[in-house]
Amino acid sequence: MFTRILLLLLISFAAFAQSEGRIETDRPDQTECPFIVKKGFLQAEIGFNRSNREYLFPTSLLKYGVSKRFELRYVSVLAQEPGMETRFQTEAIGFKWALIQPTGWTPRTSVIVHYNWDHQNRDFSEKNLRGHSIGDVVFTMQNDFNERSGIGYNLGTEMHSNGSFEGIYRVAPNVLIGKRGYAYVEVFGRFPASEFADHSYDAGFAYYVNDDLKLDISAGQSFLHPEDHYFAIGLSFRFRVIR
Repeated sequence: MFTRILLLLLISFAAFAQSEGRIETDRPDQTECPFIVKKGFLQAEIGFNRSNREYLFPTSLLKYGVSKRFELRYVSVLAQEPGMETRFQTEAIGFKWALIQPTGWTPRTSVIVHYNWDHQNRDFSEKNLRGHSIGDVVFTMQNDFNERSGIGYNLGTEMHSNGSFEGIYRVAPNVLIGKRGYAYVEVFGRFPASEFADHSYDAGFAYYVNDDLKLDISAGQSFLHPEDHYFAIGLSFRFRVIR
């Protein structure tokens, strides 16, 4: 079923995509980008992940550009843990709102808000299982050092059903490779007031097939729990749905 849906989306993409600046995505790194999907465009960011605990195939983020400064977001995950059945879990709905345009050293800044209506499921990197996630608020920022390098970073918090809060941080410097590729390294993690805090690192590469289609590959590991690691490949594309 998913294969048919993906093929339909790709056919629609091929028929209707129009280049209006390169596609900007939240994947493959964990650091969310501050850019807003262009008004009237639907953007899909799809990844196939393998971790030591479960398969995630696929993770998907759908985004729709409502205006120059506002997008709607829908997150879903299809997962399979060892020895268990594959399950489809709808993770979250939300939005991204552009707050500040870059001037000098002032970073491009947006805020992302998600509400998780399926409280029983958490992000695969999450360790604190005592309180289910209700939602999160994340400020995403980016500074460009020059035309070929920059750094993205996030600061935010996640709210839990037990009334606790958990801090989120992500930092990802990146550099362009040739005219169509870029590579990044990243550190990310959480800082709850508990023994479940975790910190990880990863790296990856992305390639623009054209302005509307992007491929990526990445891998990462926990600093504190080396047995926790993941590998992912993905693709992202967009097409105009409203003129």
